[in-house]
Amino acid sequence: MTELDASFGRAFERAFDSLEALADTISESLQSQVTIEDDHHNVIGYSSHQLESDTARLSTIIERRVPNSVLSGLRKKGILQLLESVAHSVRIPAISEIGLGARLAVCIKNNHTVLGYIWVVDSGNLIEGHAERVIEKSAEIAKRFLLKQRSWKAKQDKTHDEFIWKLLTDSYQSETMIRKDAEALPLLLPDCYHIVIFECDVPINDEKVARLRLALTAKSQARLACLTASQNHLIAILSLYSTASNKADLTSFIHTFVQGVNGKKEVNIIAFGCSGKYDKYTRASNAYKETLHILSLKKLLPFHTRQVVHYDDLGFLMHVPSIIEQKKNSDYSSPLLQLLREHDRESKSDFMKTLATYLSLNCNAKDTAALLHIHANTLNYRLNRISEITGQSLKNSNDFVSIYLDILTEETSSINQWLPSRQDRND
Repeated sequence: MTELDASFGRAFERAFDSLEALADTISESLQSQVTIEDDHHNVIGYSSHQLESDTARLSTIIERRVPNSVLSGLRKKGILQLLESVAHSVRIPAISEIGLGARLAVCIKNNHTVLGYIWVVDSGNLIEGHAERVIEKSAEIAKRFLLKQRSWKAKQDKTHDEFIWKLLTDSYQSETMIRKDAEALPLLLPDCYHIVIFECDVPINDEKVARLRLALTAKSQARLACLTASQNHLIAILSLYSTASNKADLTSFIHTFVQGVNGKKEVNIIAFGCSGKYDKYTRASNAYKETLHILSLKKLLPFHTRQVVHYDDLGFLMHVPSIIEQKKNSDYSSPLLQLLREHDRESKSDFMKTLATYLSLNCNAKDTAALLHIHANTLNYRLNRISEITGQSLKNSNDFVSIYLDILTEETSSINQWLPSRQDRND
């Protein structure tokens, strides 16, 4: 054993209370700069008291995360793939196009699971063999530290999840008990809050929750109080920082977040909804039900809810499901619509489709004619004939609302075929 190896052995025999301390010890042993990252390339430890060697390390330290341009360059060169596939450290030549100097690196792994990475700047002073032994020994120490940290975080996340689901399922008896449990976690609950659900195209696992949490907390307008997932739903309890913020600000925040997530293409948010504003956490279950109701209606009537973000944006549409259920139970069918159905069947006309489209487009004759590919005069003729057949006037507000509700609740499947469900979607 060389004197260097003996010295290195003594330096790493002690217990480390942080990865910063480990990074400093590696740095002292190798006389070089060290960075330790987690599996998502966030900086979790780095050596101090040294000038930064290159732009890649400087940007990483400032942002506390490896820049995407550097990660992309490392992936294109196959360097990350190599590190993750071998059980030893790797010497990496400089890559000038991404501002990265030469490195000695090792992937921190538990069996085949990647936990993180250790990077040491190689300015030509790393003694071959000795430097590899130092960094590989350090990876073992970091592995134990990260596994312990993950175990603690898993327990903490489970406790947080239990608290959130108790809120969402109305399991608390008082506001006092909620505040007490939140303080014990600890969680800082804002005075007022909204519940937002983002529906994704795939189930959301713990890794996706962690990434989406980072994306949410990176936005400066909103404060995230709690976050959990259920199948493909990401459920957030949040508030806006500014007391002067309004509904439009919250809508803008949600749109910006969704566009940012969908732009990265790791997960696609296909629908979302936001509850009303609440100041009592004993009513969190109500807020949760409001948001679920929005998502349910977006599936039932996608065209009519395409621009809905908030619960109160639904208007009378929020009552459509209960009217459908009531009609099923009473076996009721609109006699006016029955007249139109019979006429369409006997005359091979499209009066039901024409009326449904016209009402769904806010009685805009120009848009209706364009969507149906007919002349404005043809539309006028059809609307007059519909009034004659049903004996009802669309200029009478009571008749208008009654016929529109009957169409929405009795011709739901057909209306979704007649109207472009993805047009002008709010995401």
